[in-house]
Amino acid sequence: MKRYLLSTFFTSVLVAGGALAASQPTTGWNNAASPAPNGSLPRNTCPGFSSLSSTFTATAGKTDGIVGLPQVNDTYTISVSGPGTGSFRIVGDGAGVVTYAGPTSVPGTLSYTVSNPVPPVGAAGVGFYFDSGSGTVTLTATCSTVSQLPSINTWGMSLMALLLAVGGGVALTAVNKRRQS
Repeated sequence: MKRYLLSTFFTSVLVAGGALAASQPTTGWNNAASPAPNGSLPRNTCPGFSSLSSTFTATAGKTDGIVGLPQVNDTYTISVSGPGTGSFRIVGDGAGVVTYAGPTSVPGTLSYTVSNPVPPVGAAGVGFYFDSGSGTVTLTATCSTVSQLPSINTWGMSLMALLLAVGGGVALTAVNKRRQS
């Protein structure tokens, strides 16, 4: 019962976060994230994040992003080079209210790794926001995902095999004793 309540709670929080993200203004932001299975809100912003890469004139308030829900262990990286100048951040909304990383100056690189499955209040996805800027800049956006499954080394595999063998031996002994009775 406890597990059901906990699962229900987390599902409710994620649905509420998705609804909040959908209600946020996304002016200048695109919807290139992978669609959810039912075709509703985008669910993962990582696959479409590289579509933000471009060359443009940097100005204060210049923004673009991917609408959706960033996934735990996704790492978003934005590198901006000149000859233009400016200051930029990795943000969670088109207005630049939710800041994930930064600011830093052009040329510069910022990275943000998602560690919380529940997005901050006001977040609509992941993108960039220029606080200031002038001239031409080239922005390169990348996203990578680290597997959430831990790896097991040779020692761990050997120990697991030994435990399985001992467990199997105990089970076979119990079955044989039961048959003899």
